[in-house]
Amino acid sequence: MTLDAGLPDGIDFHTDLSVGEILRRTRVHYNQSLEDVGTMLRIRPSQLEAIESGQIDQLPGRVYAIGFVRSYSEYLGLDGDKMVHLFKQQSVGSKSRLDYHFPEPAAESKVPHVSLSMIGIILAVIVLVVWGVFMTMKPDKAEIPEVPSSLTQSTITEAPPVIELAAPQTPEAPAEIPTVSETQIILEITQSSWVEIKNKSGASILRQVLKPGDQYKVPEEEGLTLSTGNAGGIGVKIGSGDLVLLGKVAEVKRNIPLTVKSLQKKP
Repeated sequence: MTLDAGLPDGIDFHTDLSVGEILRRTRVHYNQSLEDVGTMLRIRPSQLEAIESGQIDQLPGRVYAIGFVRSYSEYLGLDGDKMVHLFKQQSVGSKSRLDYHFPEPAAESKVPHVSLSMIGIILAVIVLVVWGVFMTMKPDKAEIPEVPSSLTQSTITEAPPVIELAAPQTPEAPAEIPTVSETQIILEITQSSWVEIKNKSGASILRQVLKPGDQYKVPEEEGLTLSTGNAGGIGVKIGSGDLVLLGKVAEVKRNIPLTVKSLQKKP
């Protein structure tokens, strides 16, 4: 069987040839290059070469492939309808058959793989372990000790009485300063001075630096002595008498008897 309509004189094309081979031989017969044909048909030369070599998968799609074959055939003077029909039989038609796969009946299906069964067993064991740990961590109500009754019972039988605040009173006149004993020895500091007072057993009852403005009442007991590193900064007053300095500024004196008789003497 041959394609007679539209074939060039002197060339016999048989249907045992592929469409691409028929197009290639006809193009060569007319001394046309792929670039020449592509320029006239506005089809890429690579696509025309794909048709000639039977690489249909490199074309954009089935509709484009059929259109390219028709245009290419009619440009070369071949019967476009016959060439498209032959192209469908050789290329497109053979790919349109569908391979149907029906599922196997459930009775004939294979037994699940051993690995799948093992995974299922492992997952079940993990669930049981987690559940067991959760149950052991859950507190048991029976093990919770009761609160001792001594803590729940209050020892307070009635509310404590409300303490009424006394109403603010108008300030009274300051109390009079009691009169100083005539034998009371008072130290008044005019300059910073180191002072140490010892009792009759030699123990210190005062040992520090007194600052200007400080006042110290000497306890009325026997055997007290005073030592200082600045006798001129310490004034002594007996009772309501006059203030008398123990000595000169920066003068060091030790073991001064703190008695009225001794301090009434001039320093």
